Amino acid sequence: MVAQLTPAQRTVADHLAHRQRELAYASAAQVARELGVSPSSVVRFAQLLGYDGWPALQAELRLQLYASRRLVDLAPESAEFLGQFVSAQSRNLAFLSSQAEAIEEAAGLLASARVVWLSGDRSSSFIAGYAAHHLRMLRPDVHLLEGGVANFSDKLLDASPRDALWLTSMSRYSRNSVALARHLERRVPIILLTDEATSPLIPYADTRVLFATESITSLHSDIAAYATAHALVLAVARQVPGARARLEQAEALWDEFELFHKED
Repeated sequence: MVAQLTPAQRTVADHLAHRQRELAYASAAQVARELGVSPSSVVRFAQLLGYDGWPALQAELRLQLYASRRLVDLAPESAEFLGQFVSAQSRNLAFLSSQAEAIEEAAGLLASARVVWLSGDRSSSFIAGYAAHHLRMLRPDVHLLEGGVANFSDKLLDASPRDALWLTSMSRYSRNSVALARHLERRVPIILLTDEATSPLIPYADTRVLFATESITSLHSDIAAYATAHALVLAVARQVPGARARLEQAEALWDEFELFHKED
């Protein structure tokens, strides 16, 4: 098979081997433009693999991606998995440094917004809650949208272009999150934390911060997602006027109500 490929088709094949997720959602023209080959080379490559054309190959790739996201293979094959696990998380965290510019841009929006809304569905809801908890200590008017669109839709009546929505979503992407982003597009600036450049939420976002989810099983890692949210909270703390004074007031309030246990 390899001997039958032209140099342009070999380029497509190499791209497919390493960036399957992106190819599953990119048109033949988009792939050709990115790789510097002709669209016909992309189509002929798909045909050499036995497909009618590029859309048929894409459909198969999407099925494979969907299957890979199912949790049926959650358990590691070996009991000696911790070394591989730690290595994967190290790579996920290392990717975070590539998002410095996007994090600063997102922090500026969150620091200056009239109201900050946060949302995440299913497993992403815990990241949204984590972020909301800490943002409330830094600035007023932080609201967590919980329970799905049906439960918080009335709150969206108050949404304004002067606000900001921090939306977190990772594959498999929630219909609720897509519906929320679609509704608020062009009405409220959207800051998206997501795991793939091909996320269906990307087109609705004004600012995009990516995180890596590499794992050793079908359970995608959310460790870097929490780290990215943590870094964004820290960046907001640098940009919110009076954040330190607000935190001092919070500490005094916690002491007054004896919120935390203290050793005698």
